[in-house]
Amino acid sequence: MTMFSTDKARELLEKADVFFGPDDDEPEFAQMINFNDTWSWASADGEYVTDAELIIVAELFWRYGWCGILYWAAEKNQCRSEFLDNNRFIDFVRQEEAIRREVPDSNKRAYHKAKYTLGE
Repeated sequence: MTMFSTDKARELLEKADVFFGPDDDEPEFAQMINFNDTWSWASADGEYVTDAELIIVAELFWRYGWCGILYWAAEKNQCRSEFLDNNRFIDFVRQEEAIRREVPDSNKRAYHKAKYTLGE
């Protein structure tokens, strides 16, 4: 079960201002996440989000904020950041998503004991 429709997902992400600015008149930037200086210094990166991916990205953002979006892009592109903190954020979401898959029931997950280390 999903929390968002495509339109609601787009609305959330637009309001969160994760896409390139709304003042861009070029339609190809309408659903492109701004990753400038995210993976390394002086990088001008952006990741286009298809309509099919919008819901996934919005749900990750809803649960984890910017960390969820970093995780999505890292998984999609099989990449890591030059910045240790970004990699910790990605590892955190990766571990939490593994727990969500392992224990889908949120009531049981609240009492689930799990241990992991970030940044190794």
